[in-house]
Amino acid sequence: MLGRMARLSAFLAAVAAAYLLTALPAAQAAPLIPEAKTVARVEFDLATSNGFKAHLETSEKKVATLTLLSKTQVVNYRTKATVTEGGLKVRFGRLGLIDVAFTPTTILNSTEPGEGCTGKPRTLREGTFAGTIEFRGERGYAQIEAPQVEGSMSVIPPWECPEAESLAPFSNASPLTVLRPRARGKAASLYVRAPHCSCLFVATVNGHRGRSSFYGARVERREGMEIGRVTSVEGGPGAFVFDHAAGTATLRPPRPLRGRATFEERPGRDLWRSTITVPLPGADPLRADGSGFQATLLREDLSD
Repeated sequence: MLGRMARLSAFLAAVAAAYLLTALPAAQAAPLIPEAKTVARVEFDLATSNGFKAHLETSEKKVATLTLLSKTQVVNYRTKATVTEGGLKVRFGRLGLIDVAFTPTTILNSTEPGEGCTGKPRTLREGTFAGTIEFRGERGYAQIEAPQVEGSMSVIPPWECPEAESLAPFSNASPLTVLRPRARGKAASLYVRAPHCSCLFVATVNGHRGRSSFYGARVERREGMEIGRVTSVEGGPGAFVFDHAAGTATLRPPRPLRGRATFEERPGRDLWRSTITVPLPGADPLRADGSGFQATLLREDLSD
């Protein structure tokens, strides 16, 4: 389940990077500037309804990500949060509020500054977050309500060191990089996007593994949040049949997706015919029905 969450979250991050976020230039190698203030990071799981699992974590930049995950669907809510050693407060627009105080119970890890560095130890503590925990997904697809939850908090005070490490170059992974199959000759990907919406439909097939995968995603910004939704499903190789030489593909994704699609490479403009709809939690279905959608069949190297 954790591997699936990471994979779908990576796909959502790639969609967001491709459609919503301003492209960042590659960072040049430069000394790290020590943080001026202590940074606290929070992480915990939440009980929810309708077969979803929930996980919340914050970043060093005080951005909270609430992830709700089921067997075939995942929704990410990202927004600014107030995070201190005393607790967490984050509002998800009209959908909910998490406002909790942290009581530590166990120190899981404590790290002293390295040689030549000065500062307080960096700690990872386990404990209880108690207060208001309320969230209701759009259209009631899932609900969270609890007086408290067990979780962890990392406390990262600034260290001053004579020689700082360098920043690694920044790079944005694309949906194609995340999902493109690795098998040679018997693999293909079909990438379908629409200029009028922040949405994406991707199908992949790996003939060596005898498995195909279908992903539909939409990302939006609302009430100070970035919301990403994705539904994925796996099928046999017969659900995605392609012919690299002819430049054609036929898609028959299994449920919960509906519909069929065909693709044909043509001079000037490729032909994409589709009735495929992808259900998304808390939102209207994504309709990859050909209206303004642009499709591309990605070929693997046929030579060895």
